[in-house]
Amino acid sequence: MFLLEQAAYPAAQSLLKDLSSTHVAIAAVLDGIIEGEVWVDRPVEPRVALLANGDAYYLAGVPDEAADSFAELKELIPDWAYFFVEDRWSDRLGDIWSNGFARPHPRVRMGLPGVRHGLTATALPDGFRLVQIDQSLLDLGPGDIETVTYLMEGWASPEVFLENAIGFCVLHDGSIVSHCATDSVSGTRCEVGVGTEPAYRRLGLGKAAAAATIAECVKRGRPDIEWHTHASNKGSMAIARGIGLIERDRHVAYSGNLPAENVGDLDLDTCREWGLHLERASDHINWYRFHATGAWTLAGDRTRALANLRQLVDGGWEGEAEWLEGYWAVQSLVDDPEFKAIVAKQRAVNEA
Repeated sequence: MFLLEQAAYPAAQSLLKDLSSTHVAIAAVLDGIIEGEVWVDRPVEPRVALLANGDAYYLAGVPDEAADSFAELKELIPDWAYFFVEDRWSDRLGDIWSNGFARPHPRVRMGLPGVRHGLTATALPDGFRLVQIDQSLLDLGPGDIETVTYLMEGWASPEVFLENAIGFCVLHDGSIVSHCATDSVSGTRCEVGVGTEPAYRRLGLGKAAAAATIAECVKRGRPDIEWHTHASNKGSMAIARGIGLIERDRHVAYSGNLPAENVGDLDLDTCREWGLHLERASDHINWYRFHATGAWTLAGDRTRALANLRQLVDGGWEGEAEWLEGYWAVQSLVDDPEFKAIVAKQRAVNEA
């Protein structure tokens, strides 16, 4: 496989066209707006193209014509990838990916309807203020400004982010408590993401930030809005529908992560089944115990969750202690003395 310089990206463009029609991130990488890497099996008339953007990997091409590239693909695609492939690759994953335990994640793509009657705005509660994400916000430096500076990561530069990204955040008591912004843009297209601090959910803050962001996207000539989410994320889809977005299509990604982002997205039986699967996978890939810990926490089994966490840390996991403390699925354990002791052990390893 050949790693392309940006000037050579057009060689992969036709192969990635279909996946790009679903994922704005692909087009944004090819445009040079957000960071990424692109490989092809040969520099002239390639048969396979692989694009990476953060932990997301996208594979396109004709597998029957490129079997000689399978071993190289297996070397390139990490087991922790969040993996999107064209349908023709779905039964060949074992040939080109080292993660034999990943499962499909059902996902939903939403967007503005063809006929628009205006977006549904949301009034903020008293004491909350909507502010555009721009240089003025950075100069203001509110609390939790890391929420915004984190959004810049992955863009070609902070300047490219400020010039192209569109978003709003909600301030309360001088801190950012909710935000919505474009994760990637290309031409008239943009993919929008939203997030709200757990203590401030169910107040309409995410909906207000999203409505303002999408209205601004339309105003600035990027009306082709795309909103991607896990099919399990009822809250995200409710926000999208509440401001006038409709479902465009459904697709899958493949991953070893839990197919969810919030407590309550998965029922208890599903969490237990995932916990069993992730434990089995952990015998082969140690980091699966990170997600097994989350699954058993969500299933309400503290003992089994902590047992997996302990095996993760004792097994030489190279992750950061902060990842454990910030993992959404284990928040009910973060004040548990035993959990704290295991995290402290990992922090000592990180600092050694």
